[in-house]
Amino acid sequence: MIHFKQIATGMQYIFRLLCPLLWINVLLFPAFGVAQTSRCEKQNPVEKKLIEWSAVEPDSRTVRKLANQFEQTPFDGFVFRATTRTGEQMMWHIWGDRKYELEEFGQVIDDFQATKFVNLTDRFLRVNVTPGSVDWFNDDAWKIVLHNFQVAAQLAKQTGSIGILFDTEQYNIRLFDSEEMQKVFPHHSQDYRTKLRQRGCEWIQAINAEYPDISILMTFGYRAAQDSEIKNFRVGNYELLAPFLDGILSACDERTKIIDGWEYAYGYQRECEFRDARRVMKHQAKNWAADRCRYEKHAQASFGLWTDYSLRDYGWDLTEHSKNFHTPLDFESRLRFAMQHSDRYVWVYSGVPNWWTGERLPTEYIDALTNAKTAAQVE
Repeated sequence: MIHFKQIATGMQYIFRLLCPLLWINVLLFPAFGVAQTSRCEKQNPVEKKLIEWSAVEPDSRTVRKLANQFEQTPFDGFVFRATTRTGEQMMWHIWGDRKYELEEFGQVIDDFQATKFVNLTDRFLRVNVTPGSVDWFNDDAWKIVLHNFQVAAQLAKQTGSIGILFDTEQYNIRLFDSEEMQKVFPHHSQDYRTKLRQRGCEWIQAINAEYPDISILMTFGYRAAQDSEIKNFRVGNYELLAPFLDGILSACDERTKIIDGWEYAYGYQRECEFRDARRVMKHQAKNWAADRCRYEKHAQASFGLWTDYSLRDYGWDLTEHSKNFHTPLDFESRLRFAMQHSDRYVWVYSGVPNWWTGERLPTEYIDALTNAKTAAQVE
């Protein structure tokens, strides 16, 4: 019969044998501790945020007038437009020969500084690549573009905005289209790539001179510059966008964030589409960027959803929601997927419904947004 004393003695013997091995494991494999830390970090996810972007963005007067009302929505911020005192919209002329000065937007700064923001902390000033009528190789013309974006950075900072919404869609002259550029401003193809990388450096340096820790939310990123486009969403030739982005990443301030807004997600319906898109932004895109390390450091994944998407085919029915591309339940589900797979931001674009005034906006869609936002914070 085995006595308890014998068992205890045996256990002590085994422990003395194993103890050195345990210490060797700790000394030689410290990665075990790192893995534990990594798992702990995952328990504290980044807060996901919703950004509103209307087909007609609010100007500063609208923001000042309706901010208290808009604060009641689940949004964490919004995209706005800057207009001069005469009503000219900066975003449509910023990439041309019109030179702006900060003094032209004094009322914009006054309106924002007079408005108390509580929940709407993440605001973005919209800027475009329009009219795009500048030869990339024309130094004098390019100085005006740089000056205008420097003014935009000043304006974003003085309005307390987190950054700019950089709409890279080619509405007028297709300045990232390698074929069109050869027709409008003929230069050697390799010279184009070198020049755009240079311009990207200059562009971000002008912005960072005024706003080093700016966040730049882009509608299209590196994916658009690749040869093949995602099925059913042809955005055209953006080949030259890649070297421009390479220049931005190579010269941006260490605190600058470059957010791929992934406008492709407008029509997404299944979670796998958001998951696959995130994989492209977080992994595959590193192979398209000139500097993988800089991309990993500065790039973030985001998604855009369109409330009344595909208006031509579906319309926007205020009562029979089953006729819309997104029913309220669909809208909630897809928002949840987007927030789950984004790094921080999901932006919601709208054509007909107005999130600011509540016009043509059924309450069911407001509830869907609220539910998705609540679920994202719990997860």
